[in-house]
Amino acid sequence: MSRKFRLATLLKIRERERDQAGQAVSDALIAIAKMDEAKRDIDQQNRAMDELRKQSSNGLISLGQILDAQRYQLVLAAQAAHIAQDRSLLVQELERRQAKLLKCQQAVKSLEKLRDNRFAAEDELALKKEQERLDEWSNTRVASTSAQSTAEESVARASL
Repeated sequence: MSRKFRLATLLKIRERERDQAGQAVSDALIAIAKMDEAKRDIDQQNRAMDELRKQSSNGLISLGQILDAQRYQLVLAAQAAHIAQDRSLLVQELERRQAKLLKCQQAVKSLEKLRDNRFAAEDELALKKEQERLDEWSNTRVASTSAQSTAEESVARASL
């Protein structure tokens, strides 16, 4: 027996929205991971420049190289600040997308529960009808058997 859920199309739409929201959350997580990786690269470059400046105290590096390293560290600091700002915006966007995903999941879950309840009610009704049909058949059979045995008793009495 093929079951038909009236809201099946709506359920499919909500499932698609949920899947898209899940993909959006995944994309935001990937973007945040890329930002974190960029921040680690900047930190590593900054540490390399610190090492270069430490070597200058030994007199191994010229003043021009020290000034270049300091300028480069200023650029790195600006990039790190920009990345931190972008990351905070991405975290806010991630939270918004996670809230949307939760809302979509709840919508799908409620439609699935509605569908399951509807099918359970249909099953219960079908079982009830089947039981009524079997009871009616049983009552008819008992009545038929009873009428037949009464007729046989009447014939047996008449022959005595």
